[in-house]
Amino acid sequence: MYNLSKKLAIACYELTHELPAEEKTNFTRYIRTAALNLHINVAQGAFLKSKKRKKFLRPAKNALIIIDAACEILVELKMATQEQVDVINSYSSSCYQLLDQL
Repeated sequence: MYNLSKKLAIACYELTHELPAEEKTNFTRYIRTAALNLHINVAQGAFLKSKKRKKFLRPAKNALIIIDAACEILVELKMATQEQVDVINSYSSSCYQLLDQL
């Protein structure tokens, strides 16, 4: 899970690096913050027992929702290709499934 969330964060940084200058602030901030929140919550939760771990799962899932929603808008606005977002969606979907299993 840790490595998967790290791959997702890196993919999000790569995607936002290529955004037009006028959107660097808005989309970049939301997507990168969500990606880092996901990875940090996974890292923190990984070292805890199951009852304490659950408090990190909800913010991690919320981060995935933010990433998915923002990427969907990027495709609609033609600021990202569907192929670029598909990579992120693949990581995101896998992360969500693993979080559900914890």
